[in-house]
Amino acid sequence: MLSIKQWFIMNVSLGILVCLLSLNLLGFTFPSAGEVAYRLDKEEPLCFISWKEEVTPWNDLDRCCLQARQQLSCKKETKESLFGRADRVCQTGTGTASYRLNNKAYHYCQQQAFW
Repeated sequence: MLSIKQWFIMNVSLGILVCLLSLNLLGFTFPSAGEVAYRLDKEEPLCFISWKEEVTPWNDLDRCCLQARQQLSCKKETKESLFGRADRVCQTGTGTASYRLNNKAYHYCQQQAFW
């Protein structure tokens, strides 16, 4: 036999489940964990182009995302520069231009249709 406390916990859990399923049925979508992390990140999105030892900031984030996506690999590598911190490096190989993005810019790029 279940105690009153167990019945109460089960009823509250089922009530929450009914609410969530009803919202889903009405078309309400819940954000993913990555989207929540992107929205909570208050850092400005930054993109840099790095060629040999020269680093140049690129203010057009959409074009930067497109160029970064065309590279063979994007790996996590933190680098500091005069313009800020970059957390990801996208490049084709050694000796080529690389695109450096911070976490905010990288998550923005991942939300684009072409990524």
